[in-house]
Amino acid sequence: MTDKSKGKGKPYLSVVRDADRLTAKQEAFAQQVAEGAILSDAYRDCYSAENMADRTVWTEACRLASNPKVATRIKAIQTDRESDQRMVRLRREEYVLKRLQQEAEQAETDGARVRSLELLGRTISMFSDKVEIEQDADKSAAELERDLEKRLRDLLGE
Repeated sequence: MTDKSKGKGKPYLSVVRDADRLTAKQEAFAQQVAEGAILSDAYRDCYSAENMADRTVWTEACRLASNPKVATRIKAIQTDRESDQRMVRLRREEYVLKRLQQEAEQAETDGARVRSLELLGRTISMFSDKVEIEQDADKSAAELERDLEKRLRDLLGE
């Protein structure tokens, strides 16, 4: 970490006090919530809530999730997971593109080479189908009829 106001851009360490750390139960709760668990279910799994009413469990779970330290930890876990997922996607994409390029260059059959090139082209929208739609809302019925007749004649080769 660097901070320009503390030592002119030099790295510094920040002291984490015990008061700033989460308890083991809070950490477990944060992990489950970050994974997508329902607050009440995560609370029941991490705390002894067998004798608590559902409403009390819900209230305590919401209160715990609203705790600034816990909320910050949940957000940090989610951010880390999203970053990991992005990296996995990028690695997979890179791998697939590399293999397609190898296949396009070294495939034994022409069909495989062409298919690989086609798939590579699609990754850059090289072969996208473009459909142009004309807005006919301003045309009268007679104009629409003439346009349709013309298109039919063009299609039939008349």
